[in-house]
Amino acid sequence: MSVPELKRVLSLPAVTFIAIGFTIGGGVFVFTGIVLDITGPALPVAYALAVIPVFFSMLPIAMLGSAIPTTGANYQYPSRMVSPGLAFVGIWVYALASFVGQIPLYALGCAAYAQVYLPMVSPTVMAVGIVTVIFVINLFGVKLAAQVQGLFVVILISALLYYATAGIQGTSPEPFAHMFRKGAGNLMLGTALLTFTYLGANGIIELGGEIVNPGKVIPAAFFIALPVVLIIYTLVAVATVGAAPTGMIWDAEAALIRTCQLTCSRTGVFFFVTGGAVLALTTTLNALFIVGTKSLLMMVQDRFFPAALGRCSQRFGTPHMLLTIIWGLSVVGIFSGLSLETLAAYAALGGLIIFIPVQIASVRLPVLYPDHYRRAEFKLKGLWLWFCPGVALFMVVFFSVIILYDLKSIFKIGCFVAFVLSGEAYYVWRKRYLRTKGVRLEDLIKRQESWIA
Repeated sequence: MSVPELKRVLSLPAVTFIAIGFTIGGGVFVFTGIVLDITGPALPVAYALAVIPVFFSMLPIAMLGSAIPTTGANYQYPSRMVSPGLAFVGIWVYALASFVGQIPLYALGCAAYAQVYLPMVSPTVMAVGIVTVIFVINLFGVKLAAQVQGLFVVILISALLYYATAGIQGTSPEPFAHMFRKGAGNLMLGTALLTFTYLGANGIIELGGEIVNPGKVIPAAFFIALPVVLIIYTLVAVATVGAAPTGMIWDAEAALIRTCQLTCSRTGVFFFVTGGAVLALTTTLNALFIVGTKSLLMMVQDRFFPAALGRCSQRFGTPHMLLTIIWGLSVVGIFSGLSLETLAAYAALGGLIIFIPVQIASVRLPVLYPDHYRRAEFKLKGLWLWFCPGVALFMVVFFSVIILYDLKSIFKIGCFVAFVLSGEAYYVWRKRYLRTKGVRLEDLIKRQESWIA
């Protein structure tokens, strides 16, 4: 099976909007209050420090996207440069955890905010409606989905800047007089937690086959998106710390909403909740649908799944079968009644797992594909080629330990391990099954021309 004919329709602005929308999710609305309690008025410093390890972690990914832009890169790079089995299991865990856990989590969260204005509508029904609308938009092509993403991100940024402006106007210098009173240890813990709020932009490498001039656009989108998000987060943090009287919003997970109620008019609160909180979740949901099918398409190409699943619409160029499966699994997750906290932990672990082989692939790029590395618009050299992936791997291990510890249940940890092992079991079975048909997965994956876009 050849690479699906996806259309190159995404320019730098579209890719940047996708990256920003993927990054600014519900995390900033939840973690700001939690970290505020940990760091106190040093919250803006924690946000500024948190971007540093993420920035270094994104540089190897930007280099890969510049040297060998391809569709489904989170699968393609590891499967060709590290291990097909590890690449398959990584996407297996990430995909199922995202579709059954992350999408339902964000959809229900979005519905909870929207219920402030529609209290008579069930959050479950509203969540299904939100997911369905985004699913239908993505059926009509990645270009339309990206245009919707761009509009939503503009409104989202406007809402966050409105909040920051209103808050900073009422800011008192008093809270910042003893900024570091909670100590360096708390500052480092808060910084570690806030790192989650910057993750997500790496999803744009999945779109290499649909980006115009991807070798330049992918690294440029990274270098634009992260500074924009950093500025917005820092302004939001300053407004949150300085606008409200000391102690009023400490311990509040909804710190941004509480501060907005103190500093903005009723209309302003409506705009911030709708254009900020709701759209932060919606843009992440839309981005998950945009990139969620790409690695799966490449796995269909490599015969891990039946060819029928990879069929694309001739008119819109969208993988309607895979999009429908994602929608179906998301609806199942919404109605499952499972703990959203646990599913969110599983989704985060799935995202971290696929990070590891991609970082390893970046180190092997100059050895395995020296010509592509040499011609890349952006590349790491010398010490940086090893330092940046090293920072990323340390970050992954550190956060994985934190998440597993936070689960506080041998049963929950065991379920996740079983989830991983199920992917390995399917990989081994599929490999043996194809051999009975005279097909060797190793031979399919070794074909260099089949994956480089």
